[in-house]
Amino acid sequence: MLRPYIDHSRAQAVSVEKHLARDRCSRPLCLGDQPDDEGSQVPGGMASLSAQQRPIHGVLALGHFIIALAAAAAVLLGHSLIGLVLFAASLTVLALTDRFRLRNVVSVTLSVVNPRMLLLILTQLGGEALVRVRLLIRGRSSTAQSHHTSYTLPFEGRWLVARGGRSWRTSHSWHLIGQRYAYDFVAVDGQGHCHRATGRLKEDYLSYGQAVLAPADGVVAHVRDGVRDAVEVGTGWVDWRSRDFRGNFVVIRHAEAEYSLLAHLVPGSIALGAGDRVQRGQRVGLCGHSGHSTEPHLHFQVQDRGNFFIAASLPVAFTNTVLKGEKQTGPVYLSIGDLVERAQ
Repeated sequence: MLRPYIDHSRAQAVSVEKHLARDRCSRPLCLGDQPDDEGSQVPGGMASLSAQQRPIHGVLALGHFIIALAAAAAVLLGHSLIGLVLFAASLTVLALTDRFRLRNVVSVTLSVVNPRMLLLILTQLGGEALVRVRLLIRGRSSTAQSHHTSYTLPFEGRWLVARGGRSWRTSHSWHLIGQRYAYDFVAVDGQGHCHRATGRLKEDYLSYGQAVLAPADGVVAHVRDGVRDAVEVGTGWVDWRSRDFRGNFVVIRHAEAEYSLLAHLVPGSIALGAGDRVQRGQRVGLCGHSGHSTEPHLHFQVQDRGNFFIAASLPVAFTNTVLKGEKQTGPVYLSIGDLVERAQ
């Protein structure tokens, strides 16, 4: 998940793609599903609605989006009370359409009362502005940079692209230069299930504890450890009291202006330090649930700076990849809903 400052409106733009990813997991409570009021497991979101319910759900979702925009506009125009009322109204509409998203919005919003998180949010906002100015001065976008490194998937086994792609519709976070081409991966079994049992424990998820591998040779640039795993799992609630929304992470320098970031790792699982050399396929940590994470997963991206806050993310194609059961003969770009694994 990762992501930075308070971001509610973008969720509506990619709802279709996210529900497609849920379907591929083919199991309740995965990637945003939740139990009903009686506690039985039912798939959440548009995928579980009947043909008669979907138009109503769509109208309510659009209503929430419009009200949220109006609330933001009211605050910007100095009408804080009106903005607060509209925000409360948007949450009410959201509660009628998507309880998972409601819990996510509330918990992410609460992050601003966490001093450490607020500092990170403000730092990222400032960094985003600097990156945009840097790219504007150079007269180029982050997509124009060519790679000097070939990258392989940073894990073994079968995984689902839960978020990510190269277009605005599939992007992890299109409006954020620092995470525009990032990917969220979750491990799945042969039937597409991403967790065992109810999915209410982090250990239920196939991703949790899986080895995270270096995607290419390089030198460790930064390491962050000591961030706890989030308490809530599979409910939409993120750990707003976390010390870092990235959780535990490793940044590896592969070439000039080419760094990979592997985030949300299990606390205490990173056995590397800054300056250590790593080889492609070497274990750098374990997939976890630390930071801003709604379920155990791996956040991966390639960026043009070692410092996450002043870096632009870069599109990345993976080599030696099996995509949807077929081995690819060359580098391949991934998109939300893709089932992938490293070729043997």
